[in-house]
Amino acid sequence: MNSFKDIAYQILKEVGKPLHSKKITKIALNRGWLKTVGETPEATMNAQLIVDINSKKDKSRFIKTAPSVFGLNPKTAYILRKELRYEIKIPEKIYKISKNVSSKQKGDIAEARIAELITLYGDTALVCYKPVLDVEGIDLIVKERGSLKTMYLQIKSRFGDDPSRIFAYAVKSSTVIDNYAMANIFCVFDTEQGDIWNFLWFVPAPDLIKLATKSDGGRLMRFVAGRTKRESNKWDQYLIDKRDLANAIIAQMKRI
Repeated sequence: MNSFKDIAYQILKEVGKPLHSKKITKIALNRGWLKTVGETPEATMNAQLIVDINSKKDKSRFIKTAPSVFGLNPKTAYILRKELRYEIKIPEKIYKISKNVSSKQKGDIAEARIAELITLYGDTALVCYKPVLDVEGIDLIVKERGSLKTMYLQIKSRFGDDPSRIFAYAVKSSTVIDNYAMANIFCVFDTEQGDIWNFLWFVPAPDLIKLATKSDGGRLMRFVAGRTKRESNKWDQYLIDKRDLANAIIAQMKRI
């Protein structure tokens, strides 16, 4: 702080009541805030506050409550607090998931989030079940409430914080059944946000079998899609808002 007005503002804000210009000046000098070569700094303080009030009127930070006694203008106090709040620079903290989280734990976290999305946005029409054993590649079983219609979901996830990265996953062909009662969900867990990315790919099993690139003698089906453009490749037609997942499952059940 190097101006009389800024110093006066800080002191009046701390004290919380109007003060005489001599008192304001004395506090500033005792704290070493005021550097002046003049013989009467209190007169300079008084003059600068008066000029500020006369020139800015209602927009001044100060008001005069008595001869040479000044306080803070309540009309501008709220605006100033807002401005000061936005001027404060909060050090940016970078969040990273623990290195000790295993691949299985990451998969379990993603599967749990998918189940939560289906439950939250399914309008109570769907019920999710987690298989006791994962021996057939089924991560989640979703049943229509009040009927026997059931879908079997494989959930493939990647963890990261770079939206420009390509999502690539190799699915074992032996775990995918050519039936619309099965679907694959490919999702990105954004480690910076701590949640599933806003969009995910919901691909019915027959479509995955038809469109995926086969490798390793047909034992693997490769899913490769970009996150930055919604029209980047053949998989974009399956890219949906994560909150629409339950609706996509309900629509898919009609094809069973």
